[in-house]
Amino acid sequence: MKYVILGLVGLVMLTGVSEARRSRKKSSNKYYYTYTSSVDNSSAQGVANTMASRNCVAHFGGHYNSYEGCGSGWTQNQAYNNCCYSNSGMSVIDVGYAQGSNGMWYCCKRYMK
Repeated sequence: MKYVILGLVGLVMLTGVSEARRSRKKSSNKYYYTYTSSVDNSSAQGVANTMASRNCVAHFGGHYNSYEGCGSGWTQNQAYNNCCYSNSGMSVIDVGYAQGSNGMWYCCKRYMK
C-alpha cells in the first residue's frame, strides 16, 4: 500500500514537469511590442477604443477613484456581461463599447468605489 501511494505521489510530481512552457534555451531574439497609438484612459470609451484597436482585453489605468471592468464578446451584451466585477452589485458610472477589426466587441465599465 505504501508503494502505491508513493508511486501516485511521484506520478503527480512528474506531471508538473511535462506541462507546456517556453523553451529555456538562451536566444538572441528579442521581441518588443511597441504601439504608436496613444492610450486614452480618461474615459471608459477611450479604454474600449484602445482595446478594440489592439484586439485585446486589458486595463490601461486612469481610474484612480473607481474600479474598472473590461470584457469582450461577439455582441455588445456579451461584452458587457463579461466585464470584471459584473456581478459585484457596484453601480456603473461610465461605460464604453467598441468593435475590433476581428468583429469582437470590447467593453469597459467603471464602477463607483
